This record gives sequence, structure tokens and C-alpha cells, in this order.
Amino acid sequence: MVGQTGRGDRAGGFTLLMLCTTASVLLLGVALLVAVSDDLADATLFSRAGIMAVTIGGVVVVCAAGVIAQRRTGPPARTVTVILSMVAAALVACVGFLFLFSATPQLSAGLLLVVAAVLIALCGREAAHASRAGEAR
Repeated sequence: MVGQTGRGDRAGGFTLLMLCTTASVLLLGVALLVAVSDDLADATLFSRAGIMAVTIGGVVVVCAAGVIAQRRTGPPARTVTVILSMVAAALVACVGFLFLFSATPQLSAGLLLVVAAVLIALCGREAAHASRAGEAR
């Protein structure tokens, strides 16, 4: 298999940076909205602390997935990162859908969380694929 050029590596790193940054900004924005607004915090089954835990945990997981994808670490760390990314994406999507379909729908927070969940899953996928590219070299 032909190795990638330096330009391809930079583009992959930039794409990974944009995925992680966008997901982190979306999640931190929702965390800030929940911290400020009582209506938003009471819109779902989760309490304010539960929503904050899911959003901040999602930020930690997406940042860890980005670092592991960029560093191309060993298989155990990759496996744990991919599993945690998928679990975090599922939790963030669940909270997002609860915002969308609650008694008082909060469309903005719900859409932000659903988009962030997709980006978290993409970061986990990139962590899995970047490691395979590193093994092929």
C-alpha cells in the first residue's frame, strides 16, 4: 500500500481539529445555556447536573479521541476511545432528543446536541481509521 504524503497528513489533522473543536464548542455552549437558564435545565428528565455531566463528559471524550487519533496510539487505548466515543455520542443524542421532544421543546439546545453527537461519533471513527493508517505504514 502506498504511504500518504505530508499534505494528506496535514489535511487529516486539520479535519480532526475542526471536528473536535466544533463538537467541543457546541457542547460547551449547551452547558452554558443550561447553567444560565432554569427553563432549559428543567425541560428534560435529567437535572441540571445530569445535563452538565453529559455535555462536559462529551467534551472530554471528544478531546481524548482527537489526541489519540492524532498520536496513533496502541490498540487498547484506541479500543477504549472508540467505545467511549460511541457511548458519549449515544448519551448526547439521547439528551438532545429529550430536549426536542419534551413538554416544552427547546429546539436550539436539542439541535446543538444532536449535531454534537454526530461529530463525537465522527471523531471516534477517525480515531479508529487513523490508527489503521498508522499500522499500514
